[in-house]
Amino acid sequence: MIRGMGRSAWDTESRKVIWVDDGAEGLPPGMAEGRYLCRACREKLILKGTRIGSKVQPYFAHRGGAGCSRSEKEALLDAADEVVIRLREQIRALPGVTGCTTASPGEDHMDPALMPPAVLARFGTTTVVIEAPPATPLGTETIRRRIQAVRDEHAGAQHVWFLKRDFGQFHRLAPQPVWLRGKNTLHEQVAPNEQQLVILAAGGHVYWLDGKAVLVPYGIRRFPHPVQRDQDWTNWRRWKSDPRDDWRISKPRPAPDAHTWGLVPIAFSSLTRTRGTFRPADAYQVMDELYAAQESRFNWRNQHAREVYAAATPPARAESDAKPVTDAPEPLESGQITDDAIVPPLLPQEPEAEMPTRAASEPESDVGSAEVEIPAPPAHPPYVPRAPAPAPPAAQVATPRLWQRLLRFTRRDD
Repeated sequence: MIRGMGRSAWDTESRKVIWVDDGAEGLPPGMAEGRYLCRACREKLILKGTRIGSKVQPYFAHRGGAGCSRSEKEALLDAADEVVIRLREQIRALPGVTGCTTASPGEDHMDPALMPPAVLARFGTTTVVIEAPPATPLGTETIRRRIQAVRDEHAGAQHVWFLKRDFGQFHRLAPQPVWLRGKNTLHEQVAPNEQQLVILAAGGHVYWLDGKAVLVPYGIRRFPHPVQRDQDWTNWRRWKSDPRDDWRISKPRPAPDAHTWGLVPIAFSSLTRTRGTFRPADAYQVMDELYAAQESRFNWRNQHAREVYAAATPPARAESDAKPVTDAPEPLESGQITDDAIVPPLLPQEPEAEMPTRAASEPESDVGSAEVEIPAPPAHPPYVPRAPAPAPPAAQVATPRLWQRLLRFTRRDD
């Protein structure tokens, strides 16, 4: 390209970035009353090469033929424009697209944010504003400004940000192992930066574009399983790490409290698989499967902790073997007699022996004249052994009556 030839300019009338590669039809040539501005130095530009039969392609030039005074910044803007243009062409090729153009919501030539244009795509009744920010990190205020402008100018539109796999936008971490469709799989894992969290908090969607693949994030929040009653989380065989360490997924968008983000790779062409919508349905299906695997994993670990506890703990005695000890006596069954219920028979008492009379010479004792303290009766009467059963009385011969004896006497006289 010849020195001083620019490919883009800020159109103060349409309030958007225009590229001469898209064609200059309908654009007034020359200075056009200061309509075209340089995006890097903000100087007025001249549109040249639009006449019929021109030997050069249309381009923008600074006055006097000199190049931009901020050529490095101009080169960065041109490189960012190339990314947007390629993305726009990819989206136009998607099935179900009914319109695709570029726009710069909220951009002001007096206070430029220097963000590349956004792709404005329509899928039936759905409008999607797709951003492709440059590799250089954007300030959070710049991002908030664009988000608010999209809300004001395109109310109800989805706001999607396609980022790059570079250090400024892709802070790679160790891969995240997941159980997916019956086998172990590794998902890429990133740590979100401040700008990405701002987009997420505003309701936007953050994706990474990697050629013909799109990386869709889900949230990962790590936590330790609480130890419940009758559980043992130690000494698990063939378990290298702490089995209590686990993680929980948040979907379809990462939760604000997620520690890291896992990434589901899908094909770029699948974004509009459902005709009339722009939705990463394939990624959402994978996330649903990860959630189902998570619930199974939670249940298995908790159950295994109970099994480990049961194997290491001796079984408790059955309640039937351990008879409870109570102060109250157990109720008696019908016909049951206890030793305490048997009243021993009264024994015949012998006549008391006469106390010997005190000798006349024996002095009286002072103790006998004192009052003797009588001890209180015991709480329970002393146990009296059961008396032996009395022997059965001997058989007695019946005594004959008077008439029987008279009869016998008469017969004896005969």
